[in-house]
This record gives sequence, C-alpha cells and structure tokens, in this order.
Amino acid sequence: MPDYRNILVPLLFVFIIAGCTSLEKQKIEVQKMAEDGAYEDFKEITHSKEVKAVKQILHHADWEKRKVDMARLPDYEFIFQFVNSNTNAKAITYAVWIAPNKNTLEVVQGEQQYVHLNEKDSSTLFEALTDSKLVDVK
Repeated sequence: MPDYRNILVPLLFVFIIAGCTSLEKQKIEVQKMAEDGAYEDFKEITHSKEVKAVKQILHHADWEKRKVDMARLPDYEFIFQFVNSNTNAKAITYAVWIAPNKNTLEVVQGEQQYVHLNEKDSSTLFEALTDSKLVDVK
C-alpha cells in the first residue's frame, strides 16, 4: 500500500494557509480633516483589490527614515485594520498631505518614515482614499 503521508501533509499545510488568509483580510479606515480642525470618519475601504493597491503603493515607496515637521496638519489619515475583530495588531497611522503643487502626496508612516510619492502613485492613492481625482483638488 502506498504511503500517503508525503501527499497529505503538504495538502494539509496548503489548506491551513489558505484558510488563514481569510482571517487576515484587512480594510482601510480613512479620516479627513474637517473645517474645525478635527478628524472625522470619511471612508472605509473594504474591497480587497483597493486595499491591495494601496498596500502595493506603500510597499514600493522609497521611504526615508526621518522625522518631518510639516507646516500644517495632514489632510487625511488612514490605518489598516483587520476585518476579523479577534486579530490584534498595532495599527500604524499613515498621515497624508496634498503637496502645495496639488499633483502629489506626501505621506508619513508612524513617526519616522516619510515619502513624497510620484504623480502616478499619488493619483492612485488619492483616488482610493477619497473616491475623487487629485487633479480636481482646488
């Protein structure tokens, strides 16, 4: 009789890993600076394709390790949250500023990571976070 352990163990491993990915599903919670200077809940991104696009932009960004002191508070803030409320992880805040030229974004991750995104990534990120186009910002 053949020994099926060499087949079943890898299949079981694949099944367990595939099952875990649904537990790790994330969403993005976006807040916007209100006129009174306080942040208000603005949007929740739950579509996995949009979450993945934002993650890819941030992952491929050329982050600089430095603390920045911006002239004003961020226009937007967002965090990644696990959809499964039983998953505990420290949320990292991403602060987003629309650059003065209004065609790029500056992002601070936590307190010590900074990036000035190119126009393409800025446009994609802004549209994902706001459902509007960066070129339409006045």
